[in-house]
Amino acid sequence: MPRLFHRQLPAALKALDDLNPPIAFTTDFDSQMKRNGLIVTLMLGLCYPAIAGSPPEPRALYTYSFGGLEDMPTTEVVDLLEDTGYHGLAVAARGEESLRRLDSYYKLSQRPGSEFAVVAGYMAHRFDRYGFDDSDHRAAIDRLAPYGGTLWLWVRDVARDGSVTDEKVEQFFRGILDYAVARGVELVLYPHYNTYHPTTWDALPLIEQIDHPSLGVAINLCHELMSDNGPHLARTFAGAKDRLAAVIISGSLVELDRTSVRTMNESTIMPLDESVYDLRPFVQLIKDSGFTGPVGYINYRPGATPADYLKRSLQRWHELCREVGLYEPEPALDP
Repeated sequence: MPRLFHRQLPAALKALDDLNPPIAFTTDFDSQMKRNGLIVTLMLGLCYPAIAGSPPEPRALYTYSFGGLEDMPTTEVVDLLEDTGYHGLAVAARGEESLRRLDSYYKLSQRPGSEFAVVAGYMAHRFDRYGFDDSDHRAAIDRLAPYGGTLWLWVRDVARDGSVTDEKVEQFFRGILDYAVARGVELVLYPHYNTYHPTTWDALPLIEQIDHPSLGVAINLCHELMSDNGPHLARTFAGAKDRLAAVIISGSLVELDRTSVRTMNESTIMPLDESVYDLRPFVQLIKDSGFTGPVGYINYRPGATPADYLKRSLQRWHELCREVGLYEPEPALDP
């Protein structure tokens, strides 16, 4: 309640100052007492809808720039997400075509009244294809920098011929991080199945070795499940602690089809309302971890139109939030 009053005080004072004609007071004491009474009355009026039972807001949910959204004009994507109730997007950031769409999404996020946010740019890196060249990362960081953005990164050693070592990977990340920090951009190591860091637990030694406040780590449910880490998610959240920078959820089967990478994706990246796997314990871990940011819903090849699967997934997300009690954090008091 005090926070609510604190947020409404400027509006109450403005309403009082806007009274026309102004109220005449007889003494300084009377004036102050009557002014205080009016402030309280105005604040109660402004706050009453929330006091009277306005429910807390479920934690914000964002999604990715694929899942059919990549084929739509960016304006239509943002309109769809805002109409549906999504917080924003994580956006592909490798190559000039992707960066042009990233630029467009950022511009759309600046529209008056828009609540759409670019949560991060993301980029995969294959050492067999790009070596240790970080020029694409620097190009993405340059586009993210004006907005104080975030870059998610995962790396893959396809050849596995001994040319990629832990020491080289660490230096690769350090070089990108140094450039990101100089440009005011955050870096997140994004664990991904069948890559150098398939799970968050696998990524933590590098995170701890570099030990920089601008380097965080993500937890992505689908990649944890594909990597057989589902039974150890509590340990994963505990290990990530205050380094946790992103959490991503998706619907999943309980028994995965491990025939191929494609069938594993189809088993673990589903609309939330289609999940056979019980998502409530994962949402409870998010709540218990103290993570306060928006949560991602990965929408890779969902097998439905964006308007359909986005609406259904958000509805299920709101149900999960209410079942577990995962809500938007209360705004902090101004100093």
